Amino acid sequence: MIKVGIIGARQEDAGELLRILIHHPETDIISLHAPAFAGRSVAACHHGFIGEEIVSFSDSIDPSALDVLFIAEDSEAADDIVQRAEEWPGLHIIDMSARRMHRLAAGGFEYGLSEINRKPLVRGARLAVVPTPAAALAMIALHPLALNQLIDSDLEISVAAPADMAASLDPGAIATEIATMIAKSQTGYSGKVHVRIIPSDMTRTMRVLTMMKSPLSIEEVDNLFETIYDDHNFVFTSLSQIDNSEVEGTQKCIVCFDKPGAGLLALETVGDSHMRGGAGDATHVMNLFFALDEKVGLTLKPSVFGRRSDSEQHTSWFA
Repeated sequence: MIKVGIIGARQEDAGELLRILIHHPETDIISLHAPAFAGRSVAACHHGFIGEEIVSFSDSIDPSALDVLFIAEDSEAADDIVQRAEEWPGLHIIDMSARRMHRLAAGGFEYGLSEINRKPLVRGARLAVVPTPAAALAMIALHPLALNQLIDSDLEISVAAPADMAASLDPGAIATEIATMIAKSQTGYSGKVHVRIIPSDMTRTMRVLTMMKSPLSIEEVDNLFETIYDDHNFVFTSLSQIDNSEVEGTQKCIVCFDKPGAGLLALETVGDSHMRGGAGDATHVMNLFFALDEKVGLTLKPSVFGRRSDSEQHTSWFA
């Protein structure tokens, strides 16, 4: 069993992670570091855990007792363990905190988005940062184009996010992350990335619309995506608009294509903001680190969503 610890276990993303890991067949949750809640049950902070057998919050954590450590918040404890990571050669660290991109820039950490960085994650890496949600969704759409050197213009990216999340998003930081990752696939890319944030009434879903100049037809783009993602488990394409309920609570990411005008290409990416770029990607990285099937713990969960009648018309949030 993979022995798991979480720093910042009281955080919302940590709660999402726990809901996945408690049913993951290969994990044993050993330590939940949250000094302010030390000695209290997980149910005191995260809903749905009343009656579940799970370790209580603690004010201490022992890296030598763990196989993987998830970092869900910035803290001195997290910084100390990262700086001393070589002392525990069997310890894997997955960072989903606000400082994740600083650690990536400092070196030593891999970018934890399997759709564009799978090989390093399965070939001996021990340290990874989970991408931020908006960048994760944008890069899933842009990677096939970048890998084939097909991004030849500036990018206009609109991020529709739940209102509480939108307030904390930094457009400049998102743009920098996207531009940095494009350049790793398309060497010499010099276009500008412009990001705007649109608060929405969605509860979990994030929708990322990328507009760019491109002569490619819809069929050519669809074929390109099929070539790149044919052996990936969670990326799908659609030639029509997708309802939010198709991705909420899942690790799925769906990319829709459109040609809004001559020489233009629109890529709309839809995903759950707590899974893609959050708890789902963190679990996905752990699976890759330990040579597990990528879908372990991330299969479709029971849903309370009702069936939409065929007469209902979906209206895009861009309308």
